[in-house]
Amino acid sequence: MGIVDIHTHVLPEEPGTALVCIGCGPLPQEDGHWFSAGLHPWDVSGHSDNQLGILEDLLANPAVRAVGECGFDTLKGPSHDLQEQAFVRQCQLSERYGKPMILHVVRDFDSVIRLHRQLRPGQPWLIHGFRGGPEQMRQLHADGLLVSFGSKYNPLSLGGVQPDRLFLETDGVGDIGDIIRDAARLRSQSVESVKQTITANALNFLQRSF
Repeated sequence: MGIVDIHTHVLPEEPGTALVCIGCGPLPQEDGHWFSAGLHPWDVSGHSDNQLGILEDLLANPAVRAVGECGFDTLKGPSHDLQEQAFVRQCQLSERYGKPMILHVVRDFDSVIRLHRQLRPGQPWLIHGFRGGPEQMRQLHADGLLVSFGSKYNPLSLGGVQPDRLFLETDGVGDIGDIIRDAARLRSQSVESVKQTITANALNFLQRSF
């Protein structure tokens, strides 16, 4: 396996090179692809039990390697309480099935840090599409959280992230090759070395689900 795109919504041309988010299904039938499945905070409601039941069935499938994207969004979606209830349920599923979590977080990193400290998960959590500054990134890393970078990012954060914590993504927009080339230029590395780094990090992130 050689995942270079840790979060997308589009099947890659080359199977096995991306972690494809499918929400709560259906699961594509194409062979060789890897998926994440989760209840997005925008889709949470007071009647989410059915979707969470579907999610649990998806997580039993060996092609689904992570939970998510799930998380918190203060700009869109239901109340914070409902979002937190759904998030905690998904964290429980993550632990039960031994699969890491991909997080969507908009203006509510405090809740994620609080719950990570409170729940003390054994599975890693990765915040996708991170655009914050180096200090915020260091705080998240200090609390045991990981972040990935897409087409929009703070160059100081992407340039300064430790190699073993470097993750890249498209979020379904653009080409991962372009993002890798931009990261290599910013970090004064070769494209091949960045590919090797993010592939190794993706495998390490997902290894407990294999």
